[in-house]
Amino acid sequence: MEIRLAQQTDLESFFHYLDIQLQGNGADGALVFQPVPGEESKISETIKSKFSTGMAKAIGDDGWRFLMLALIDNEIAEPEMVGHIDIRPYPNKYSNHRALLGMGVAAQHRGKGIGEQLLRSILDWMRDNTAIEYLDLWVMSDNIPAIALYEKLGFIACGDISDMYRFDGKSISETMMSLRVR
Repeated sequence: MEIRLAQQTDLESFFHYLDIQLQGNGADGALVFQPVPGEESKISETIKSKFSTGMAKAIGDDGWRFLMLALIDNEIAEPEMVGHIDIRPYPNKYSNHRALLGMGVAAQHRGKGIGEQLLRSILDWMRDNTAIEYLDLWVMSDNIPAIALYEKLGFIACGDISDMYRFDGKSISETMMSLRVR
């Protein structure tokens, strides 16, 4: 498996991968990992634009975004995208010492250590290339495998918000977690 920095030329493939992942959000009894109902679990033009424009910016510029991809060799075609991890800023300039984390692993590749490798890669990159001090994330409170992974790498739960979202006939709680990077 290769984990590498995404390039603008990767975005079309990334958007296809991400759309497939989002369609699995809460589908057929699967865990909800994005706070959106099933019919909205797809990649939007807004999300595409945030990645496209954000990746072209330097960290510290308004709207920056940094993306890494996990790929495995495929004997028949191009390498298969099996995971991603991204960091982005908070929306206000007074939180520039912190970043928000987003990540995912293709459903058929979960439980194989890809998420841990992605997290370790982004943390190493952040320590070597940024002045960011904290990495924060939000995770659905019932996503026990994700929470266990974050805790394994040192993230601390800062709080839970019960009944944060209501859709598809469910109440969904969310947990905020943080890691001091430096």
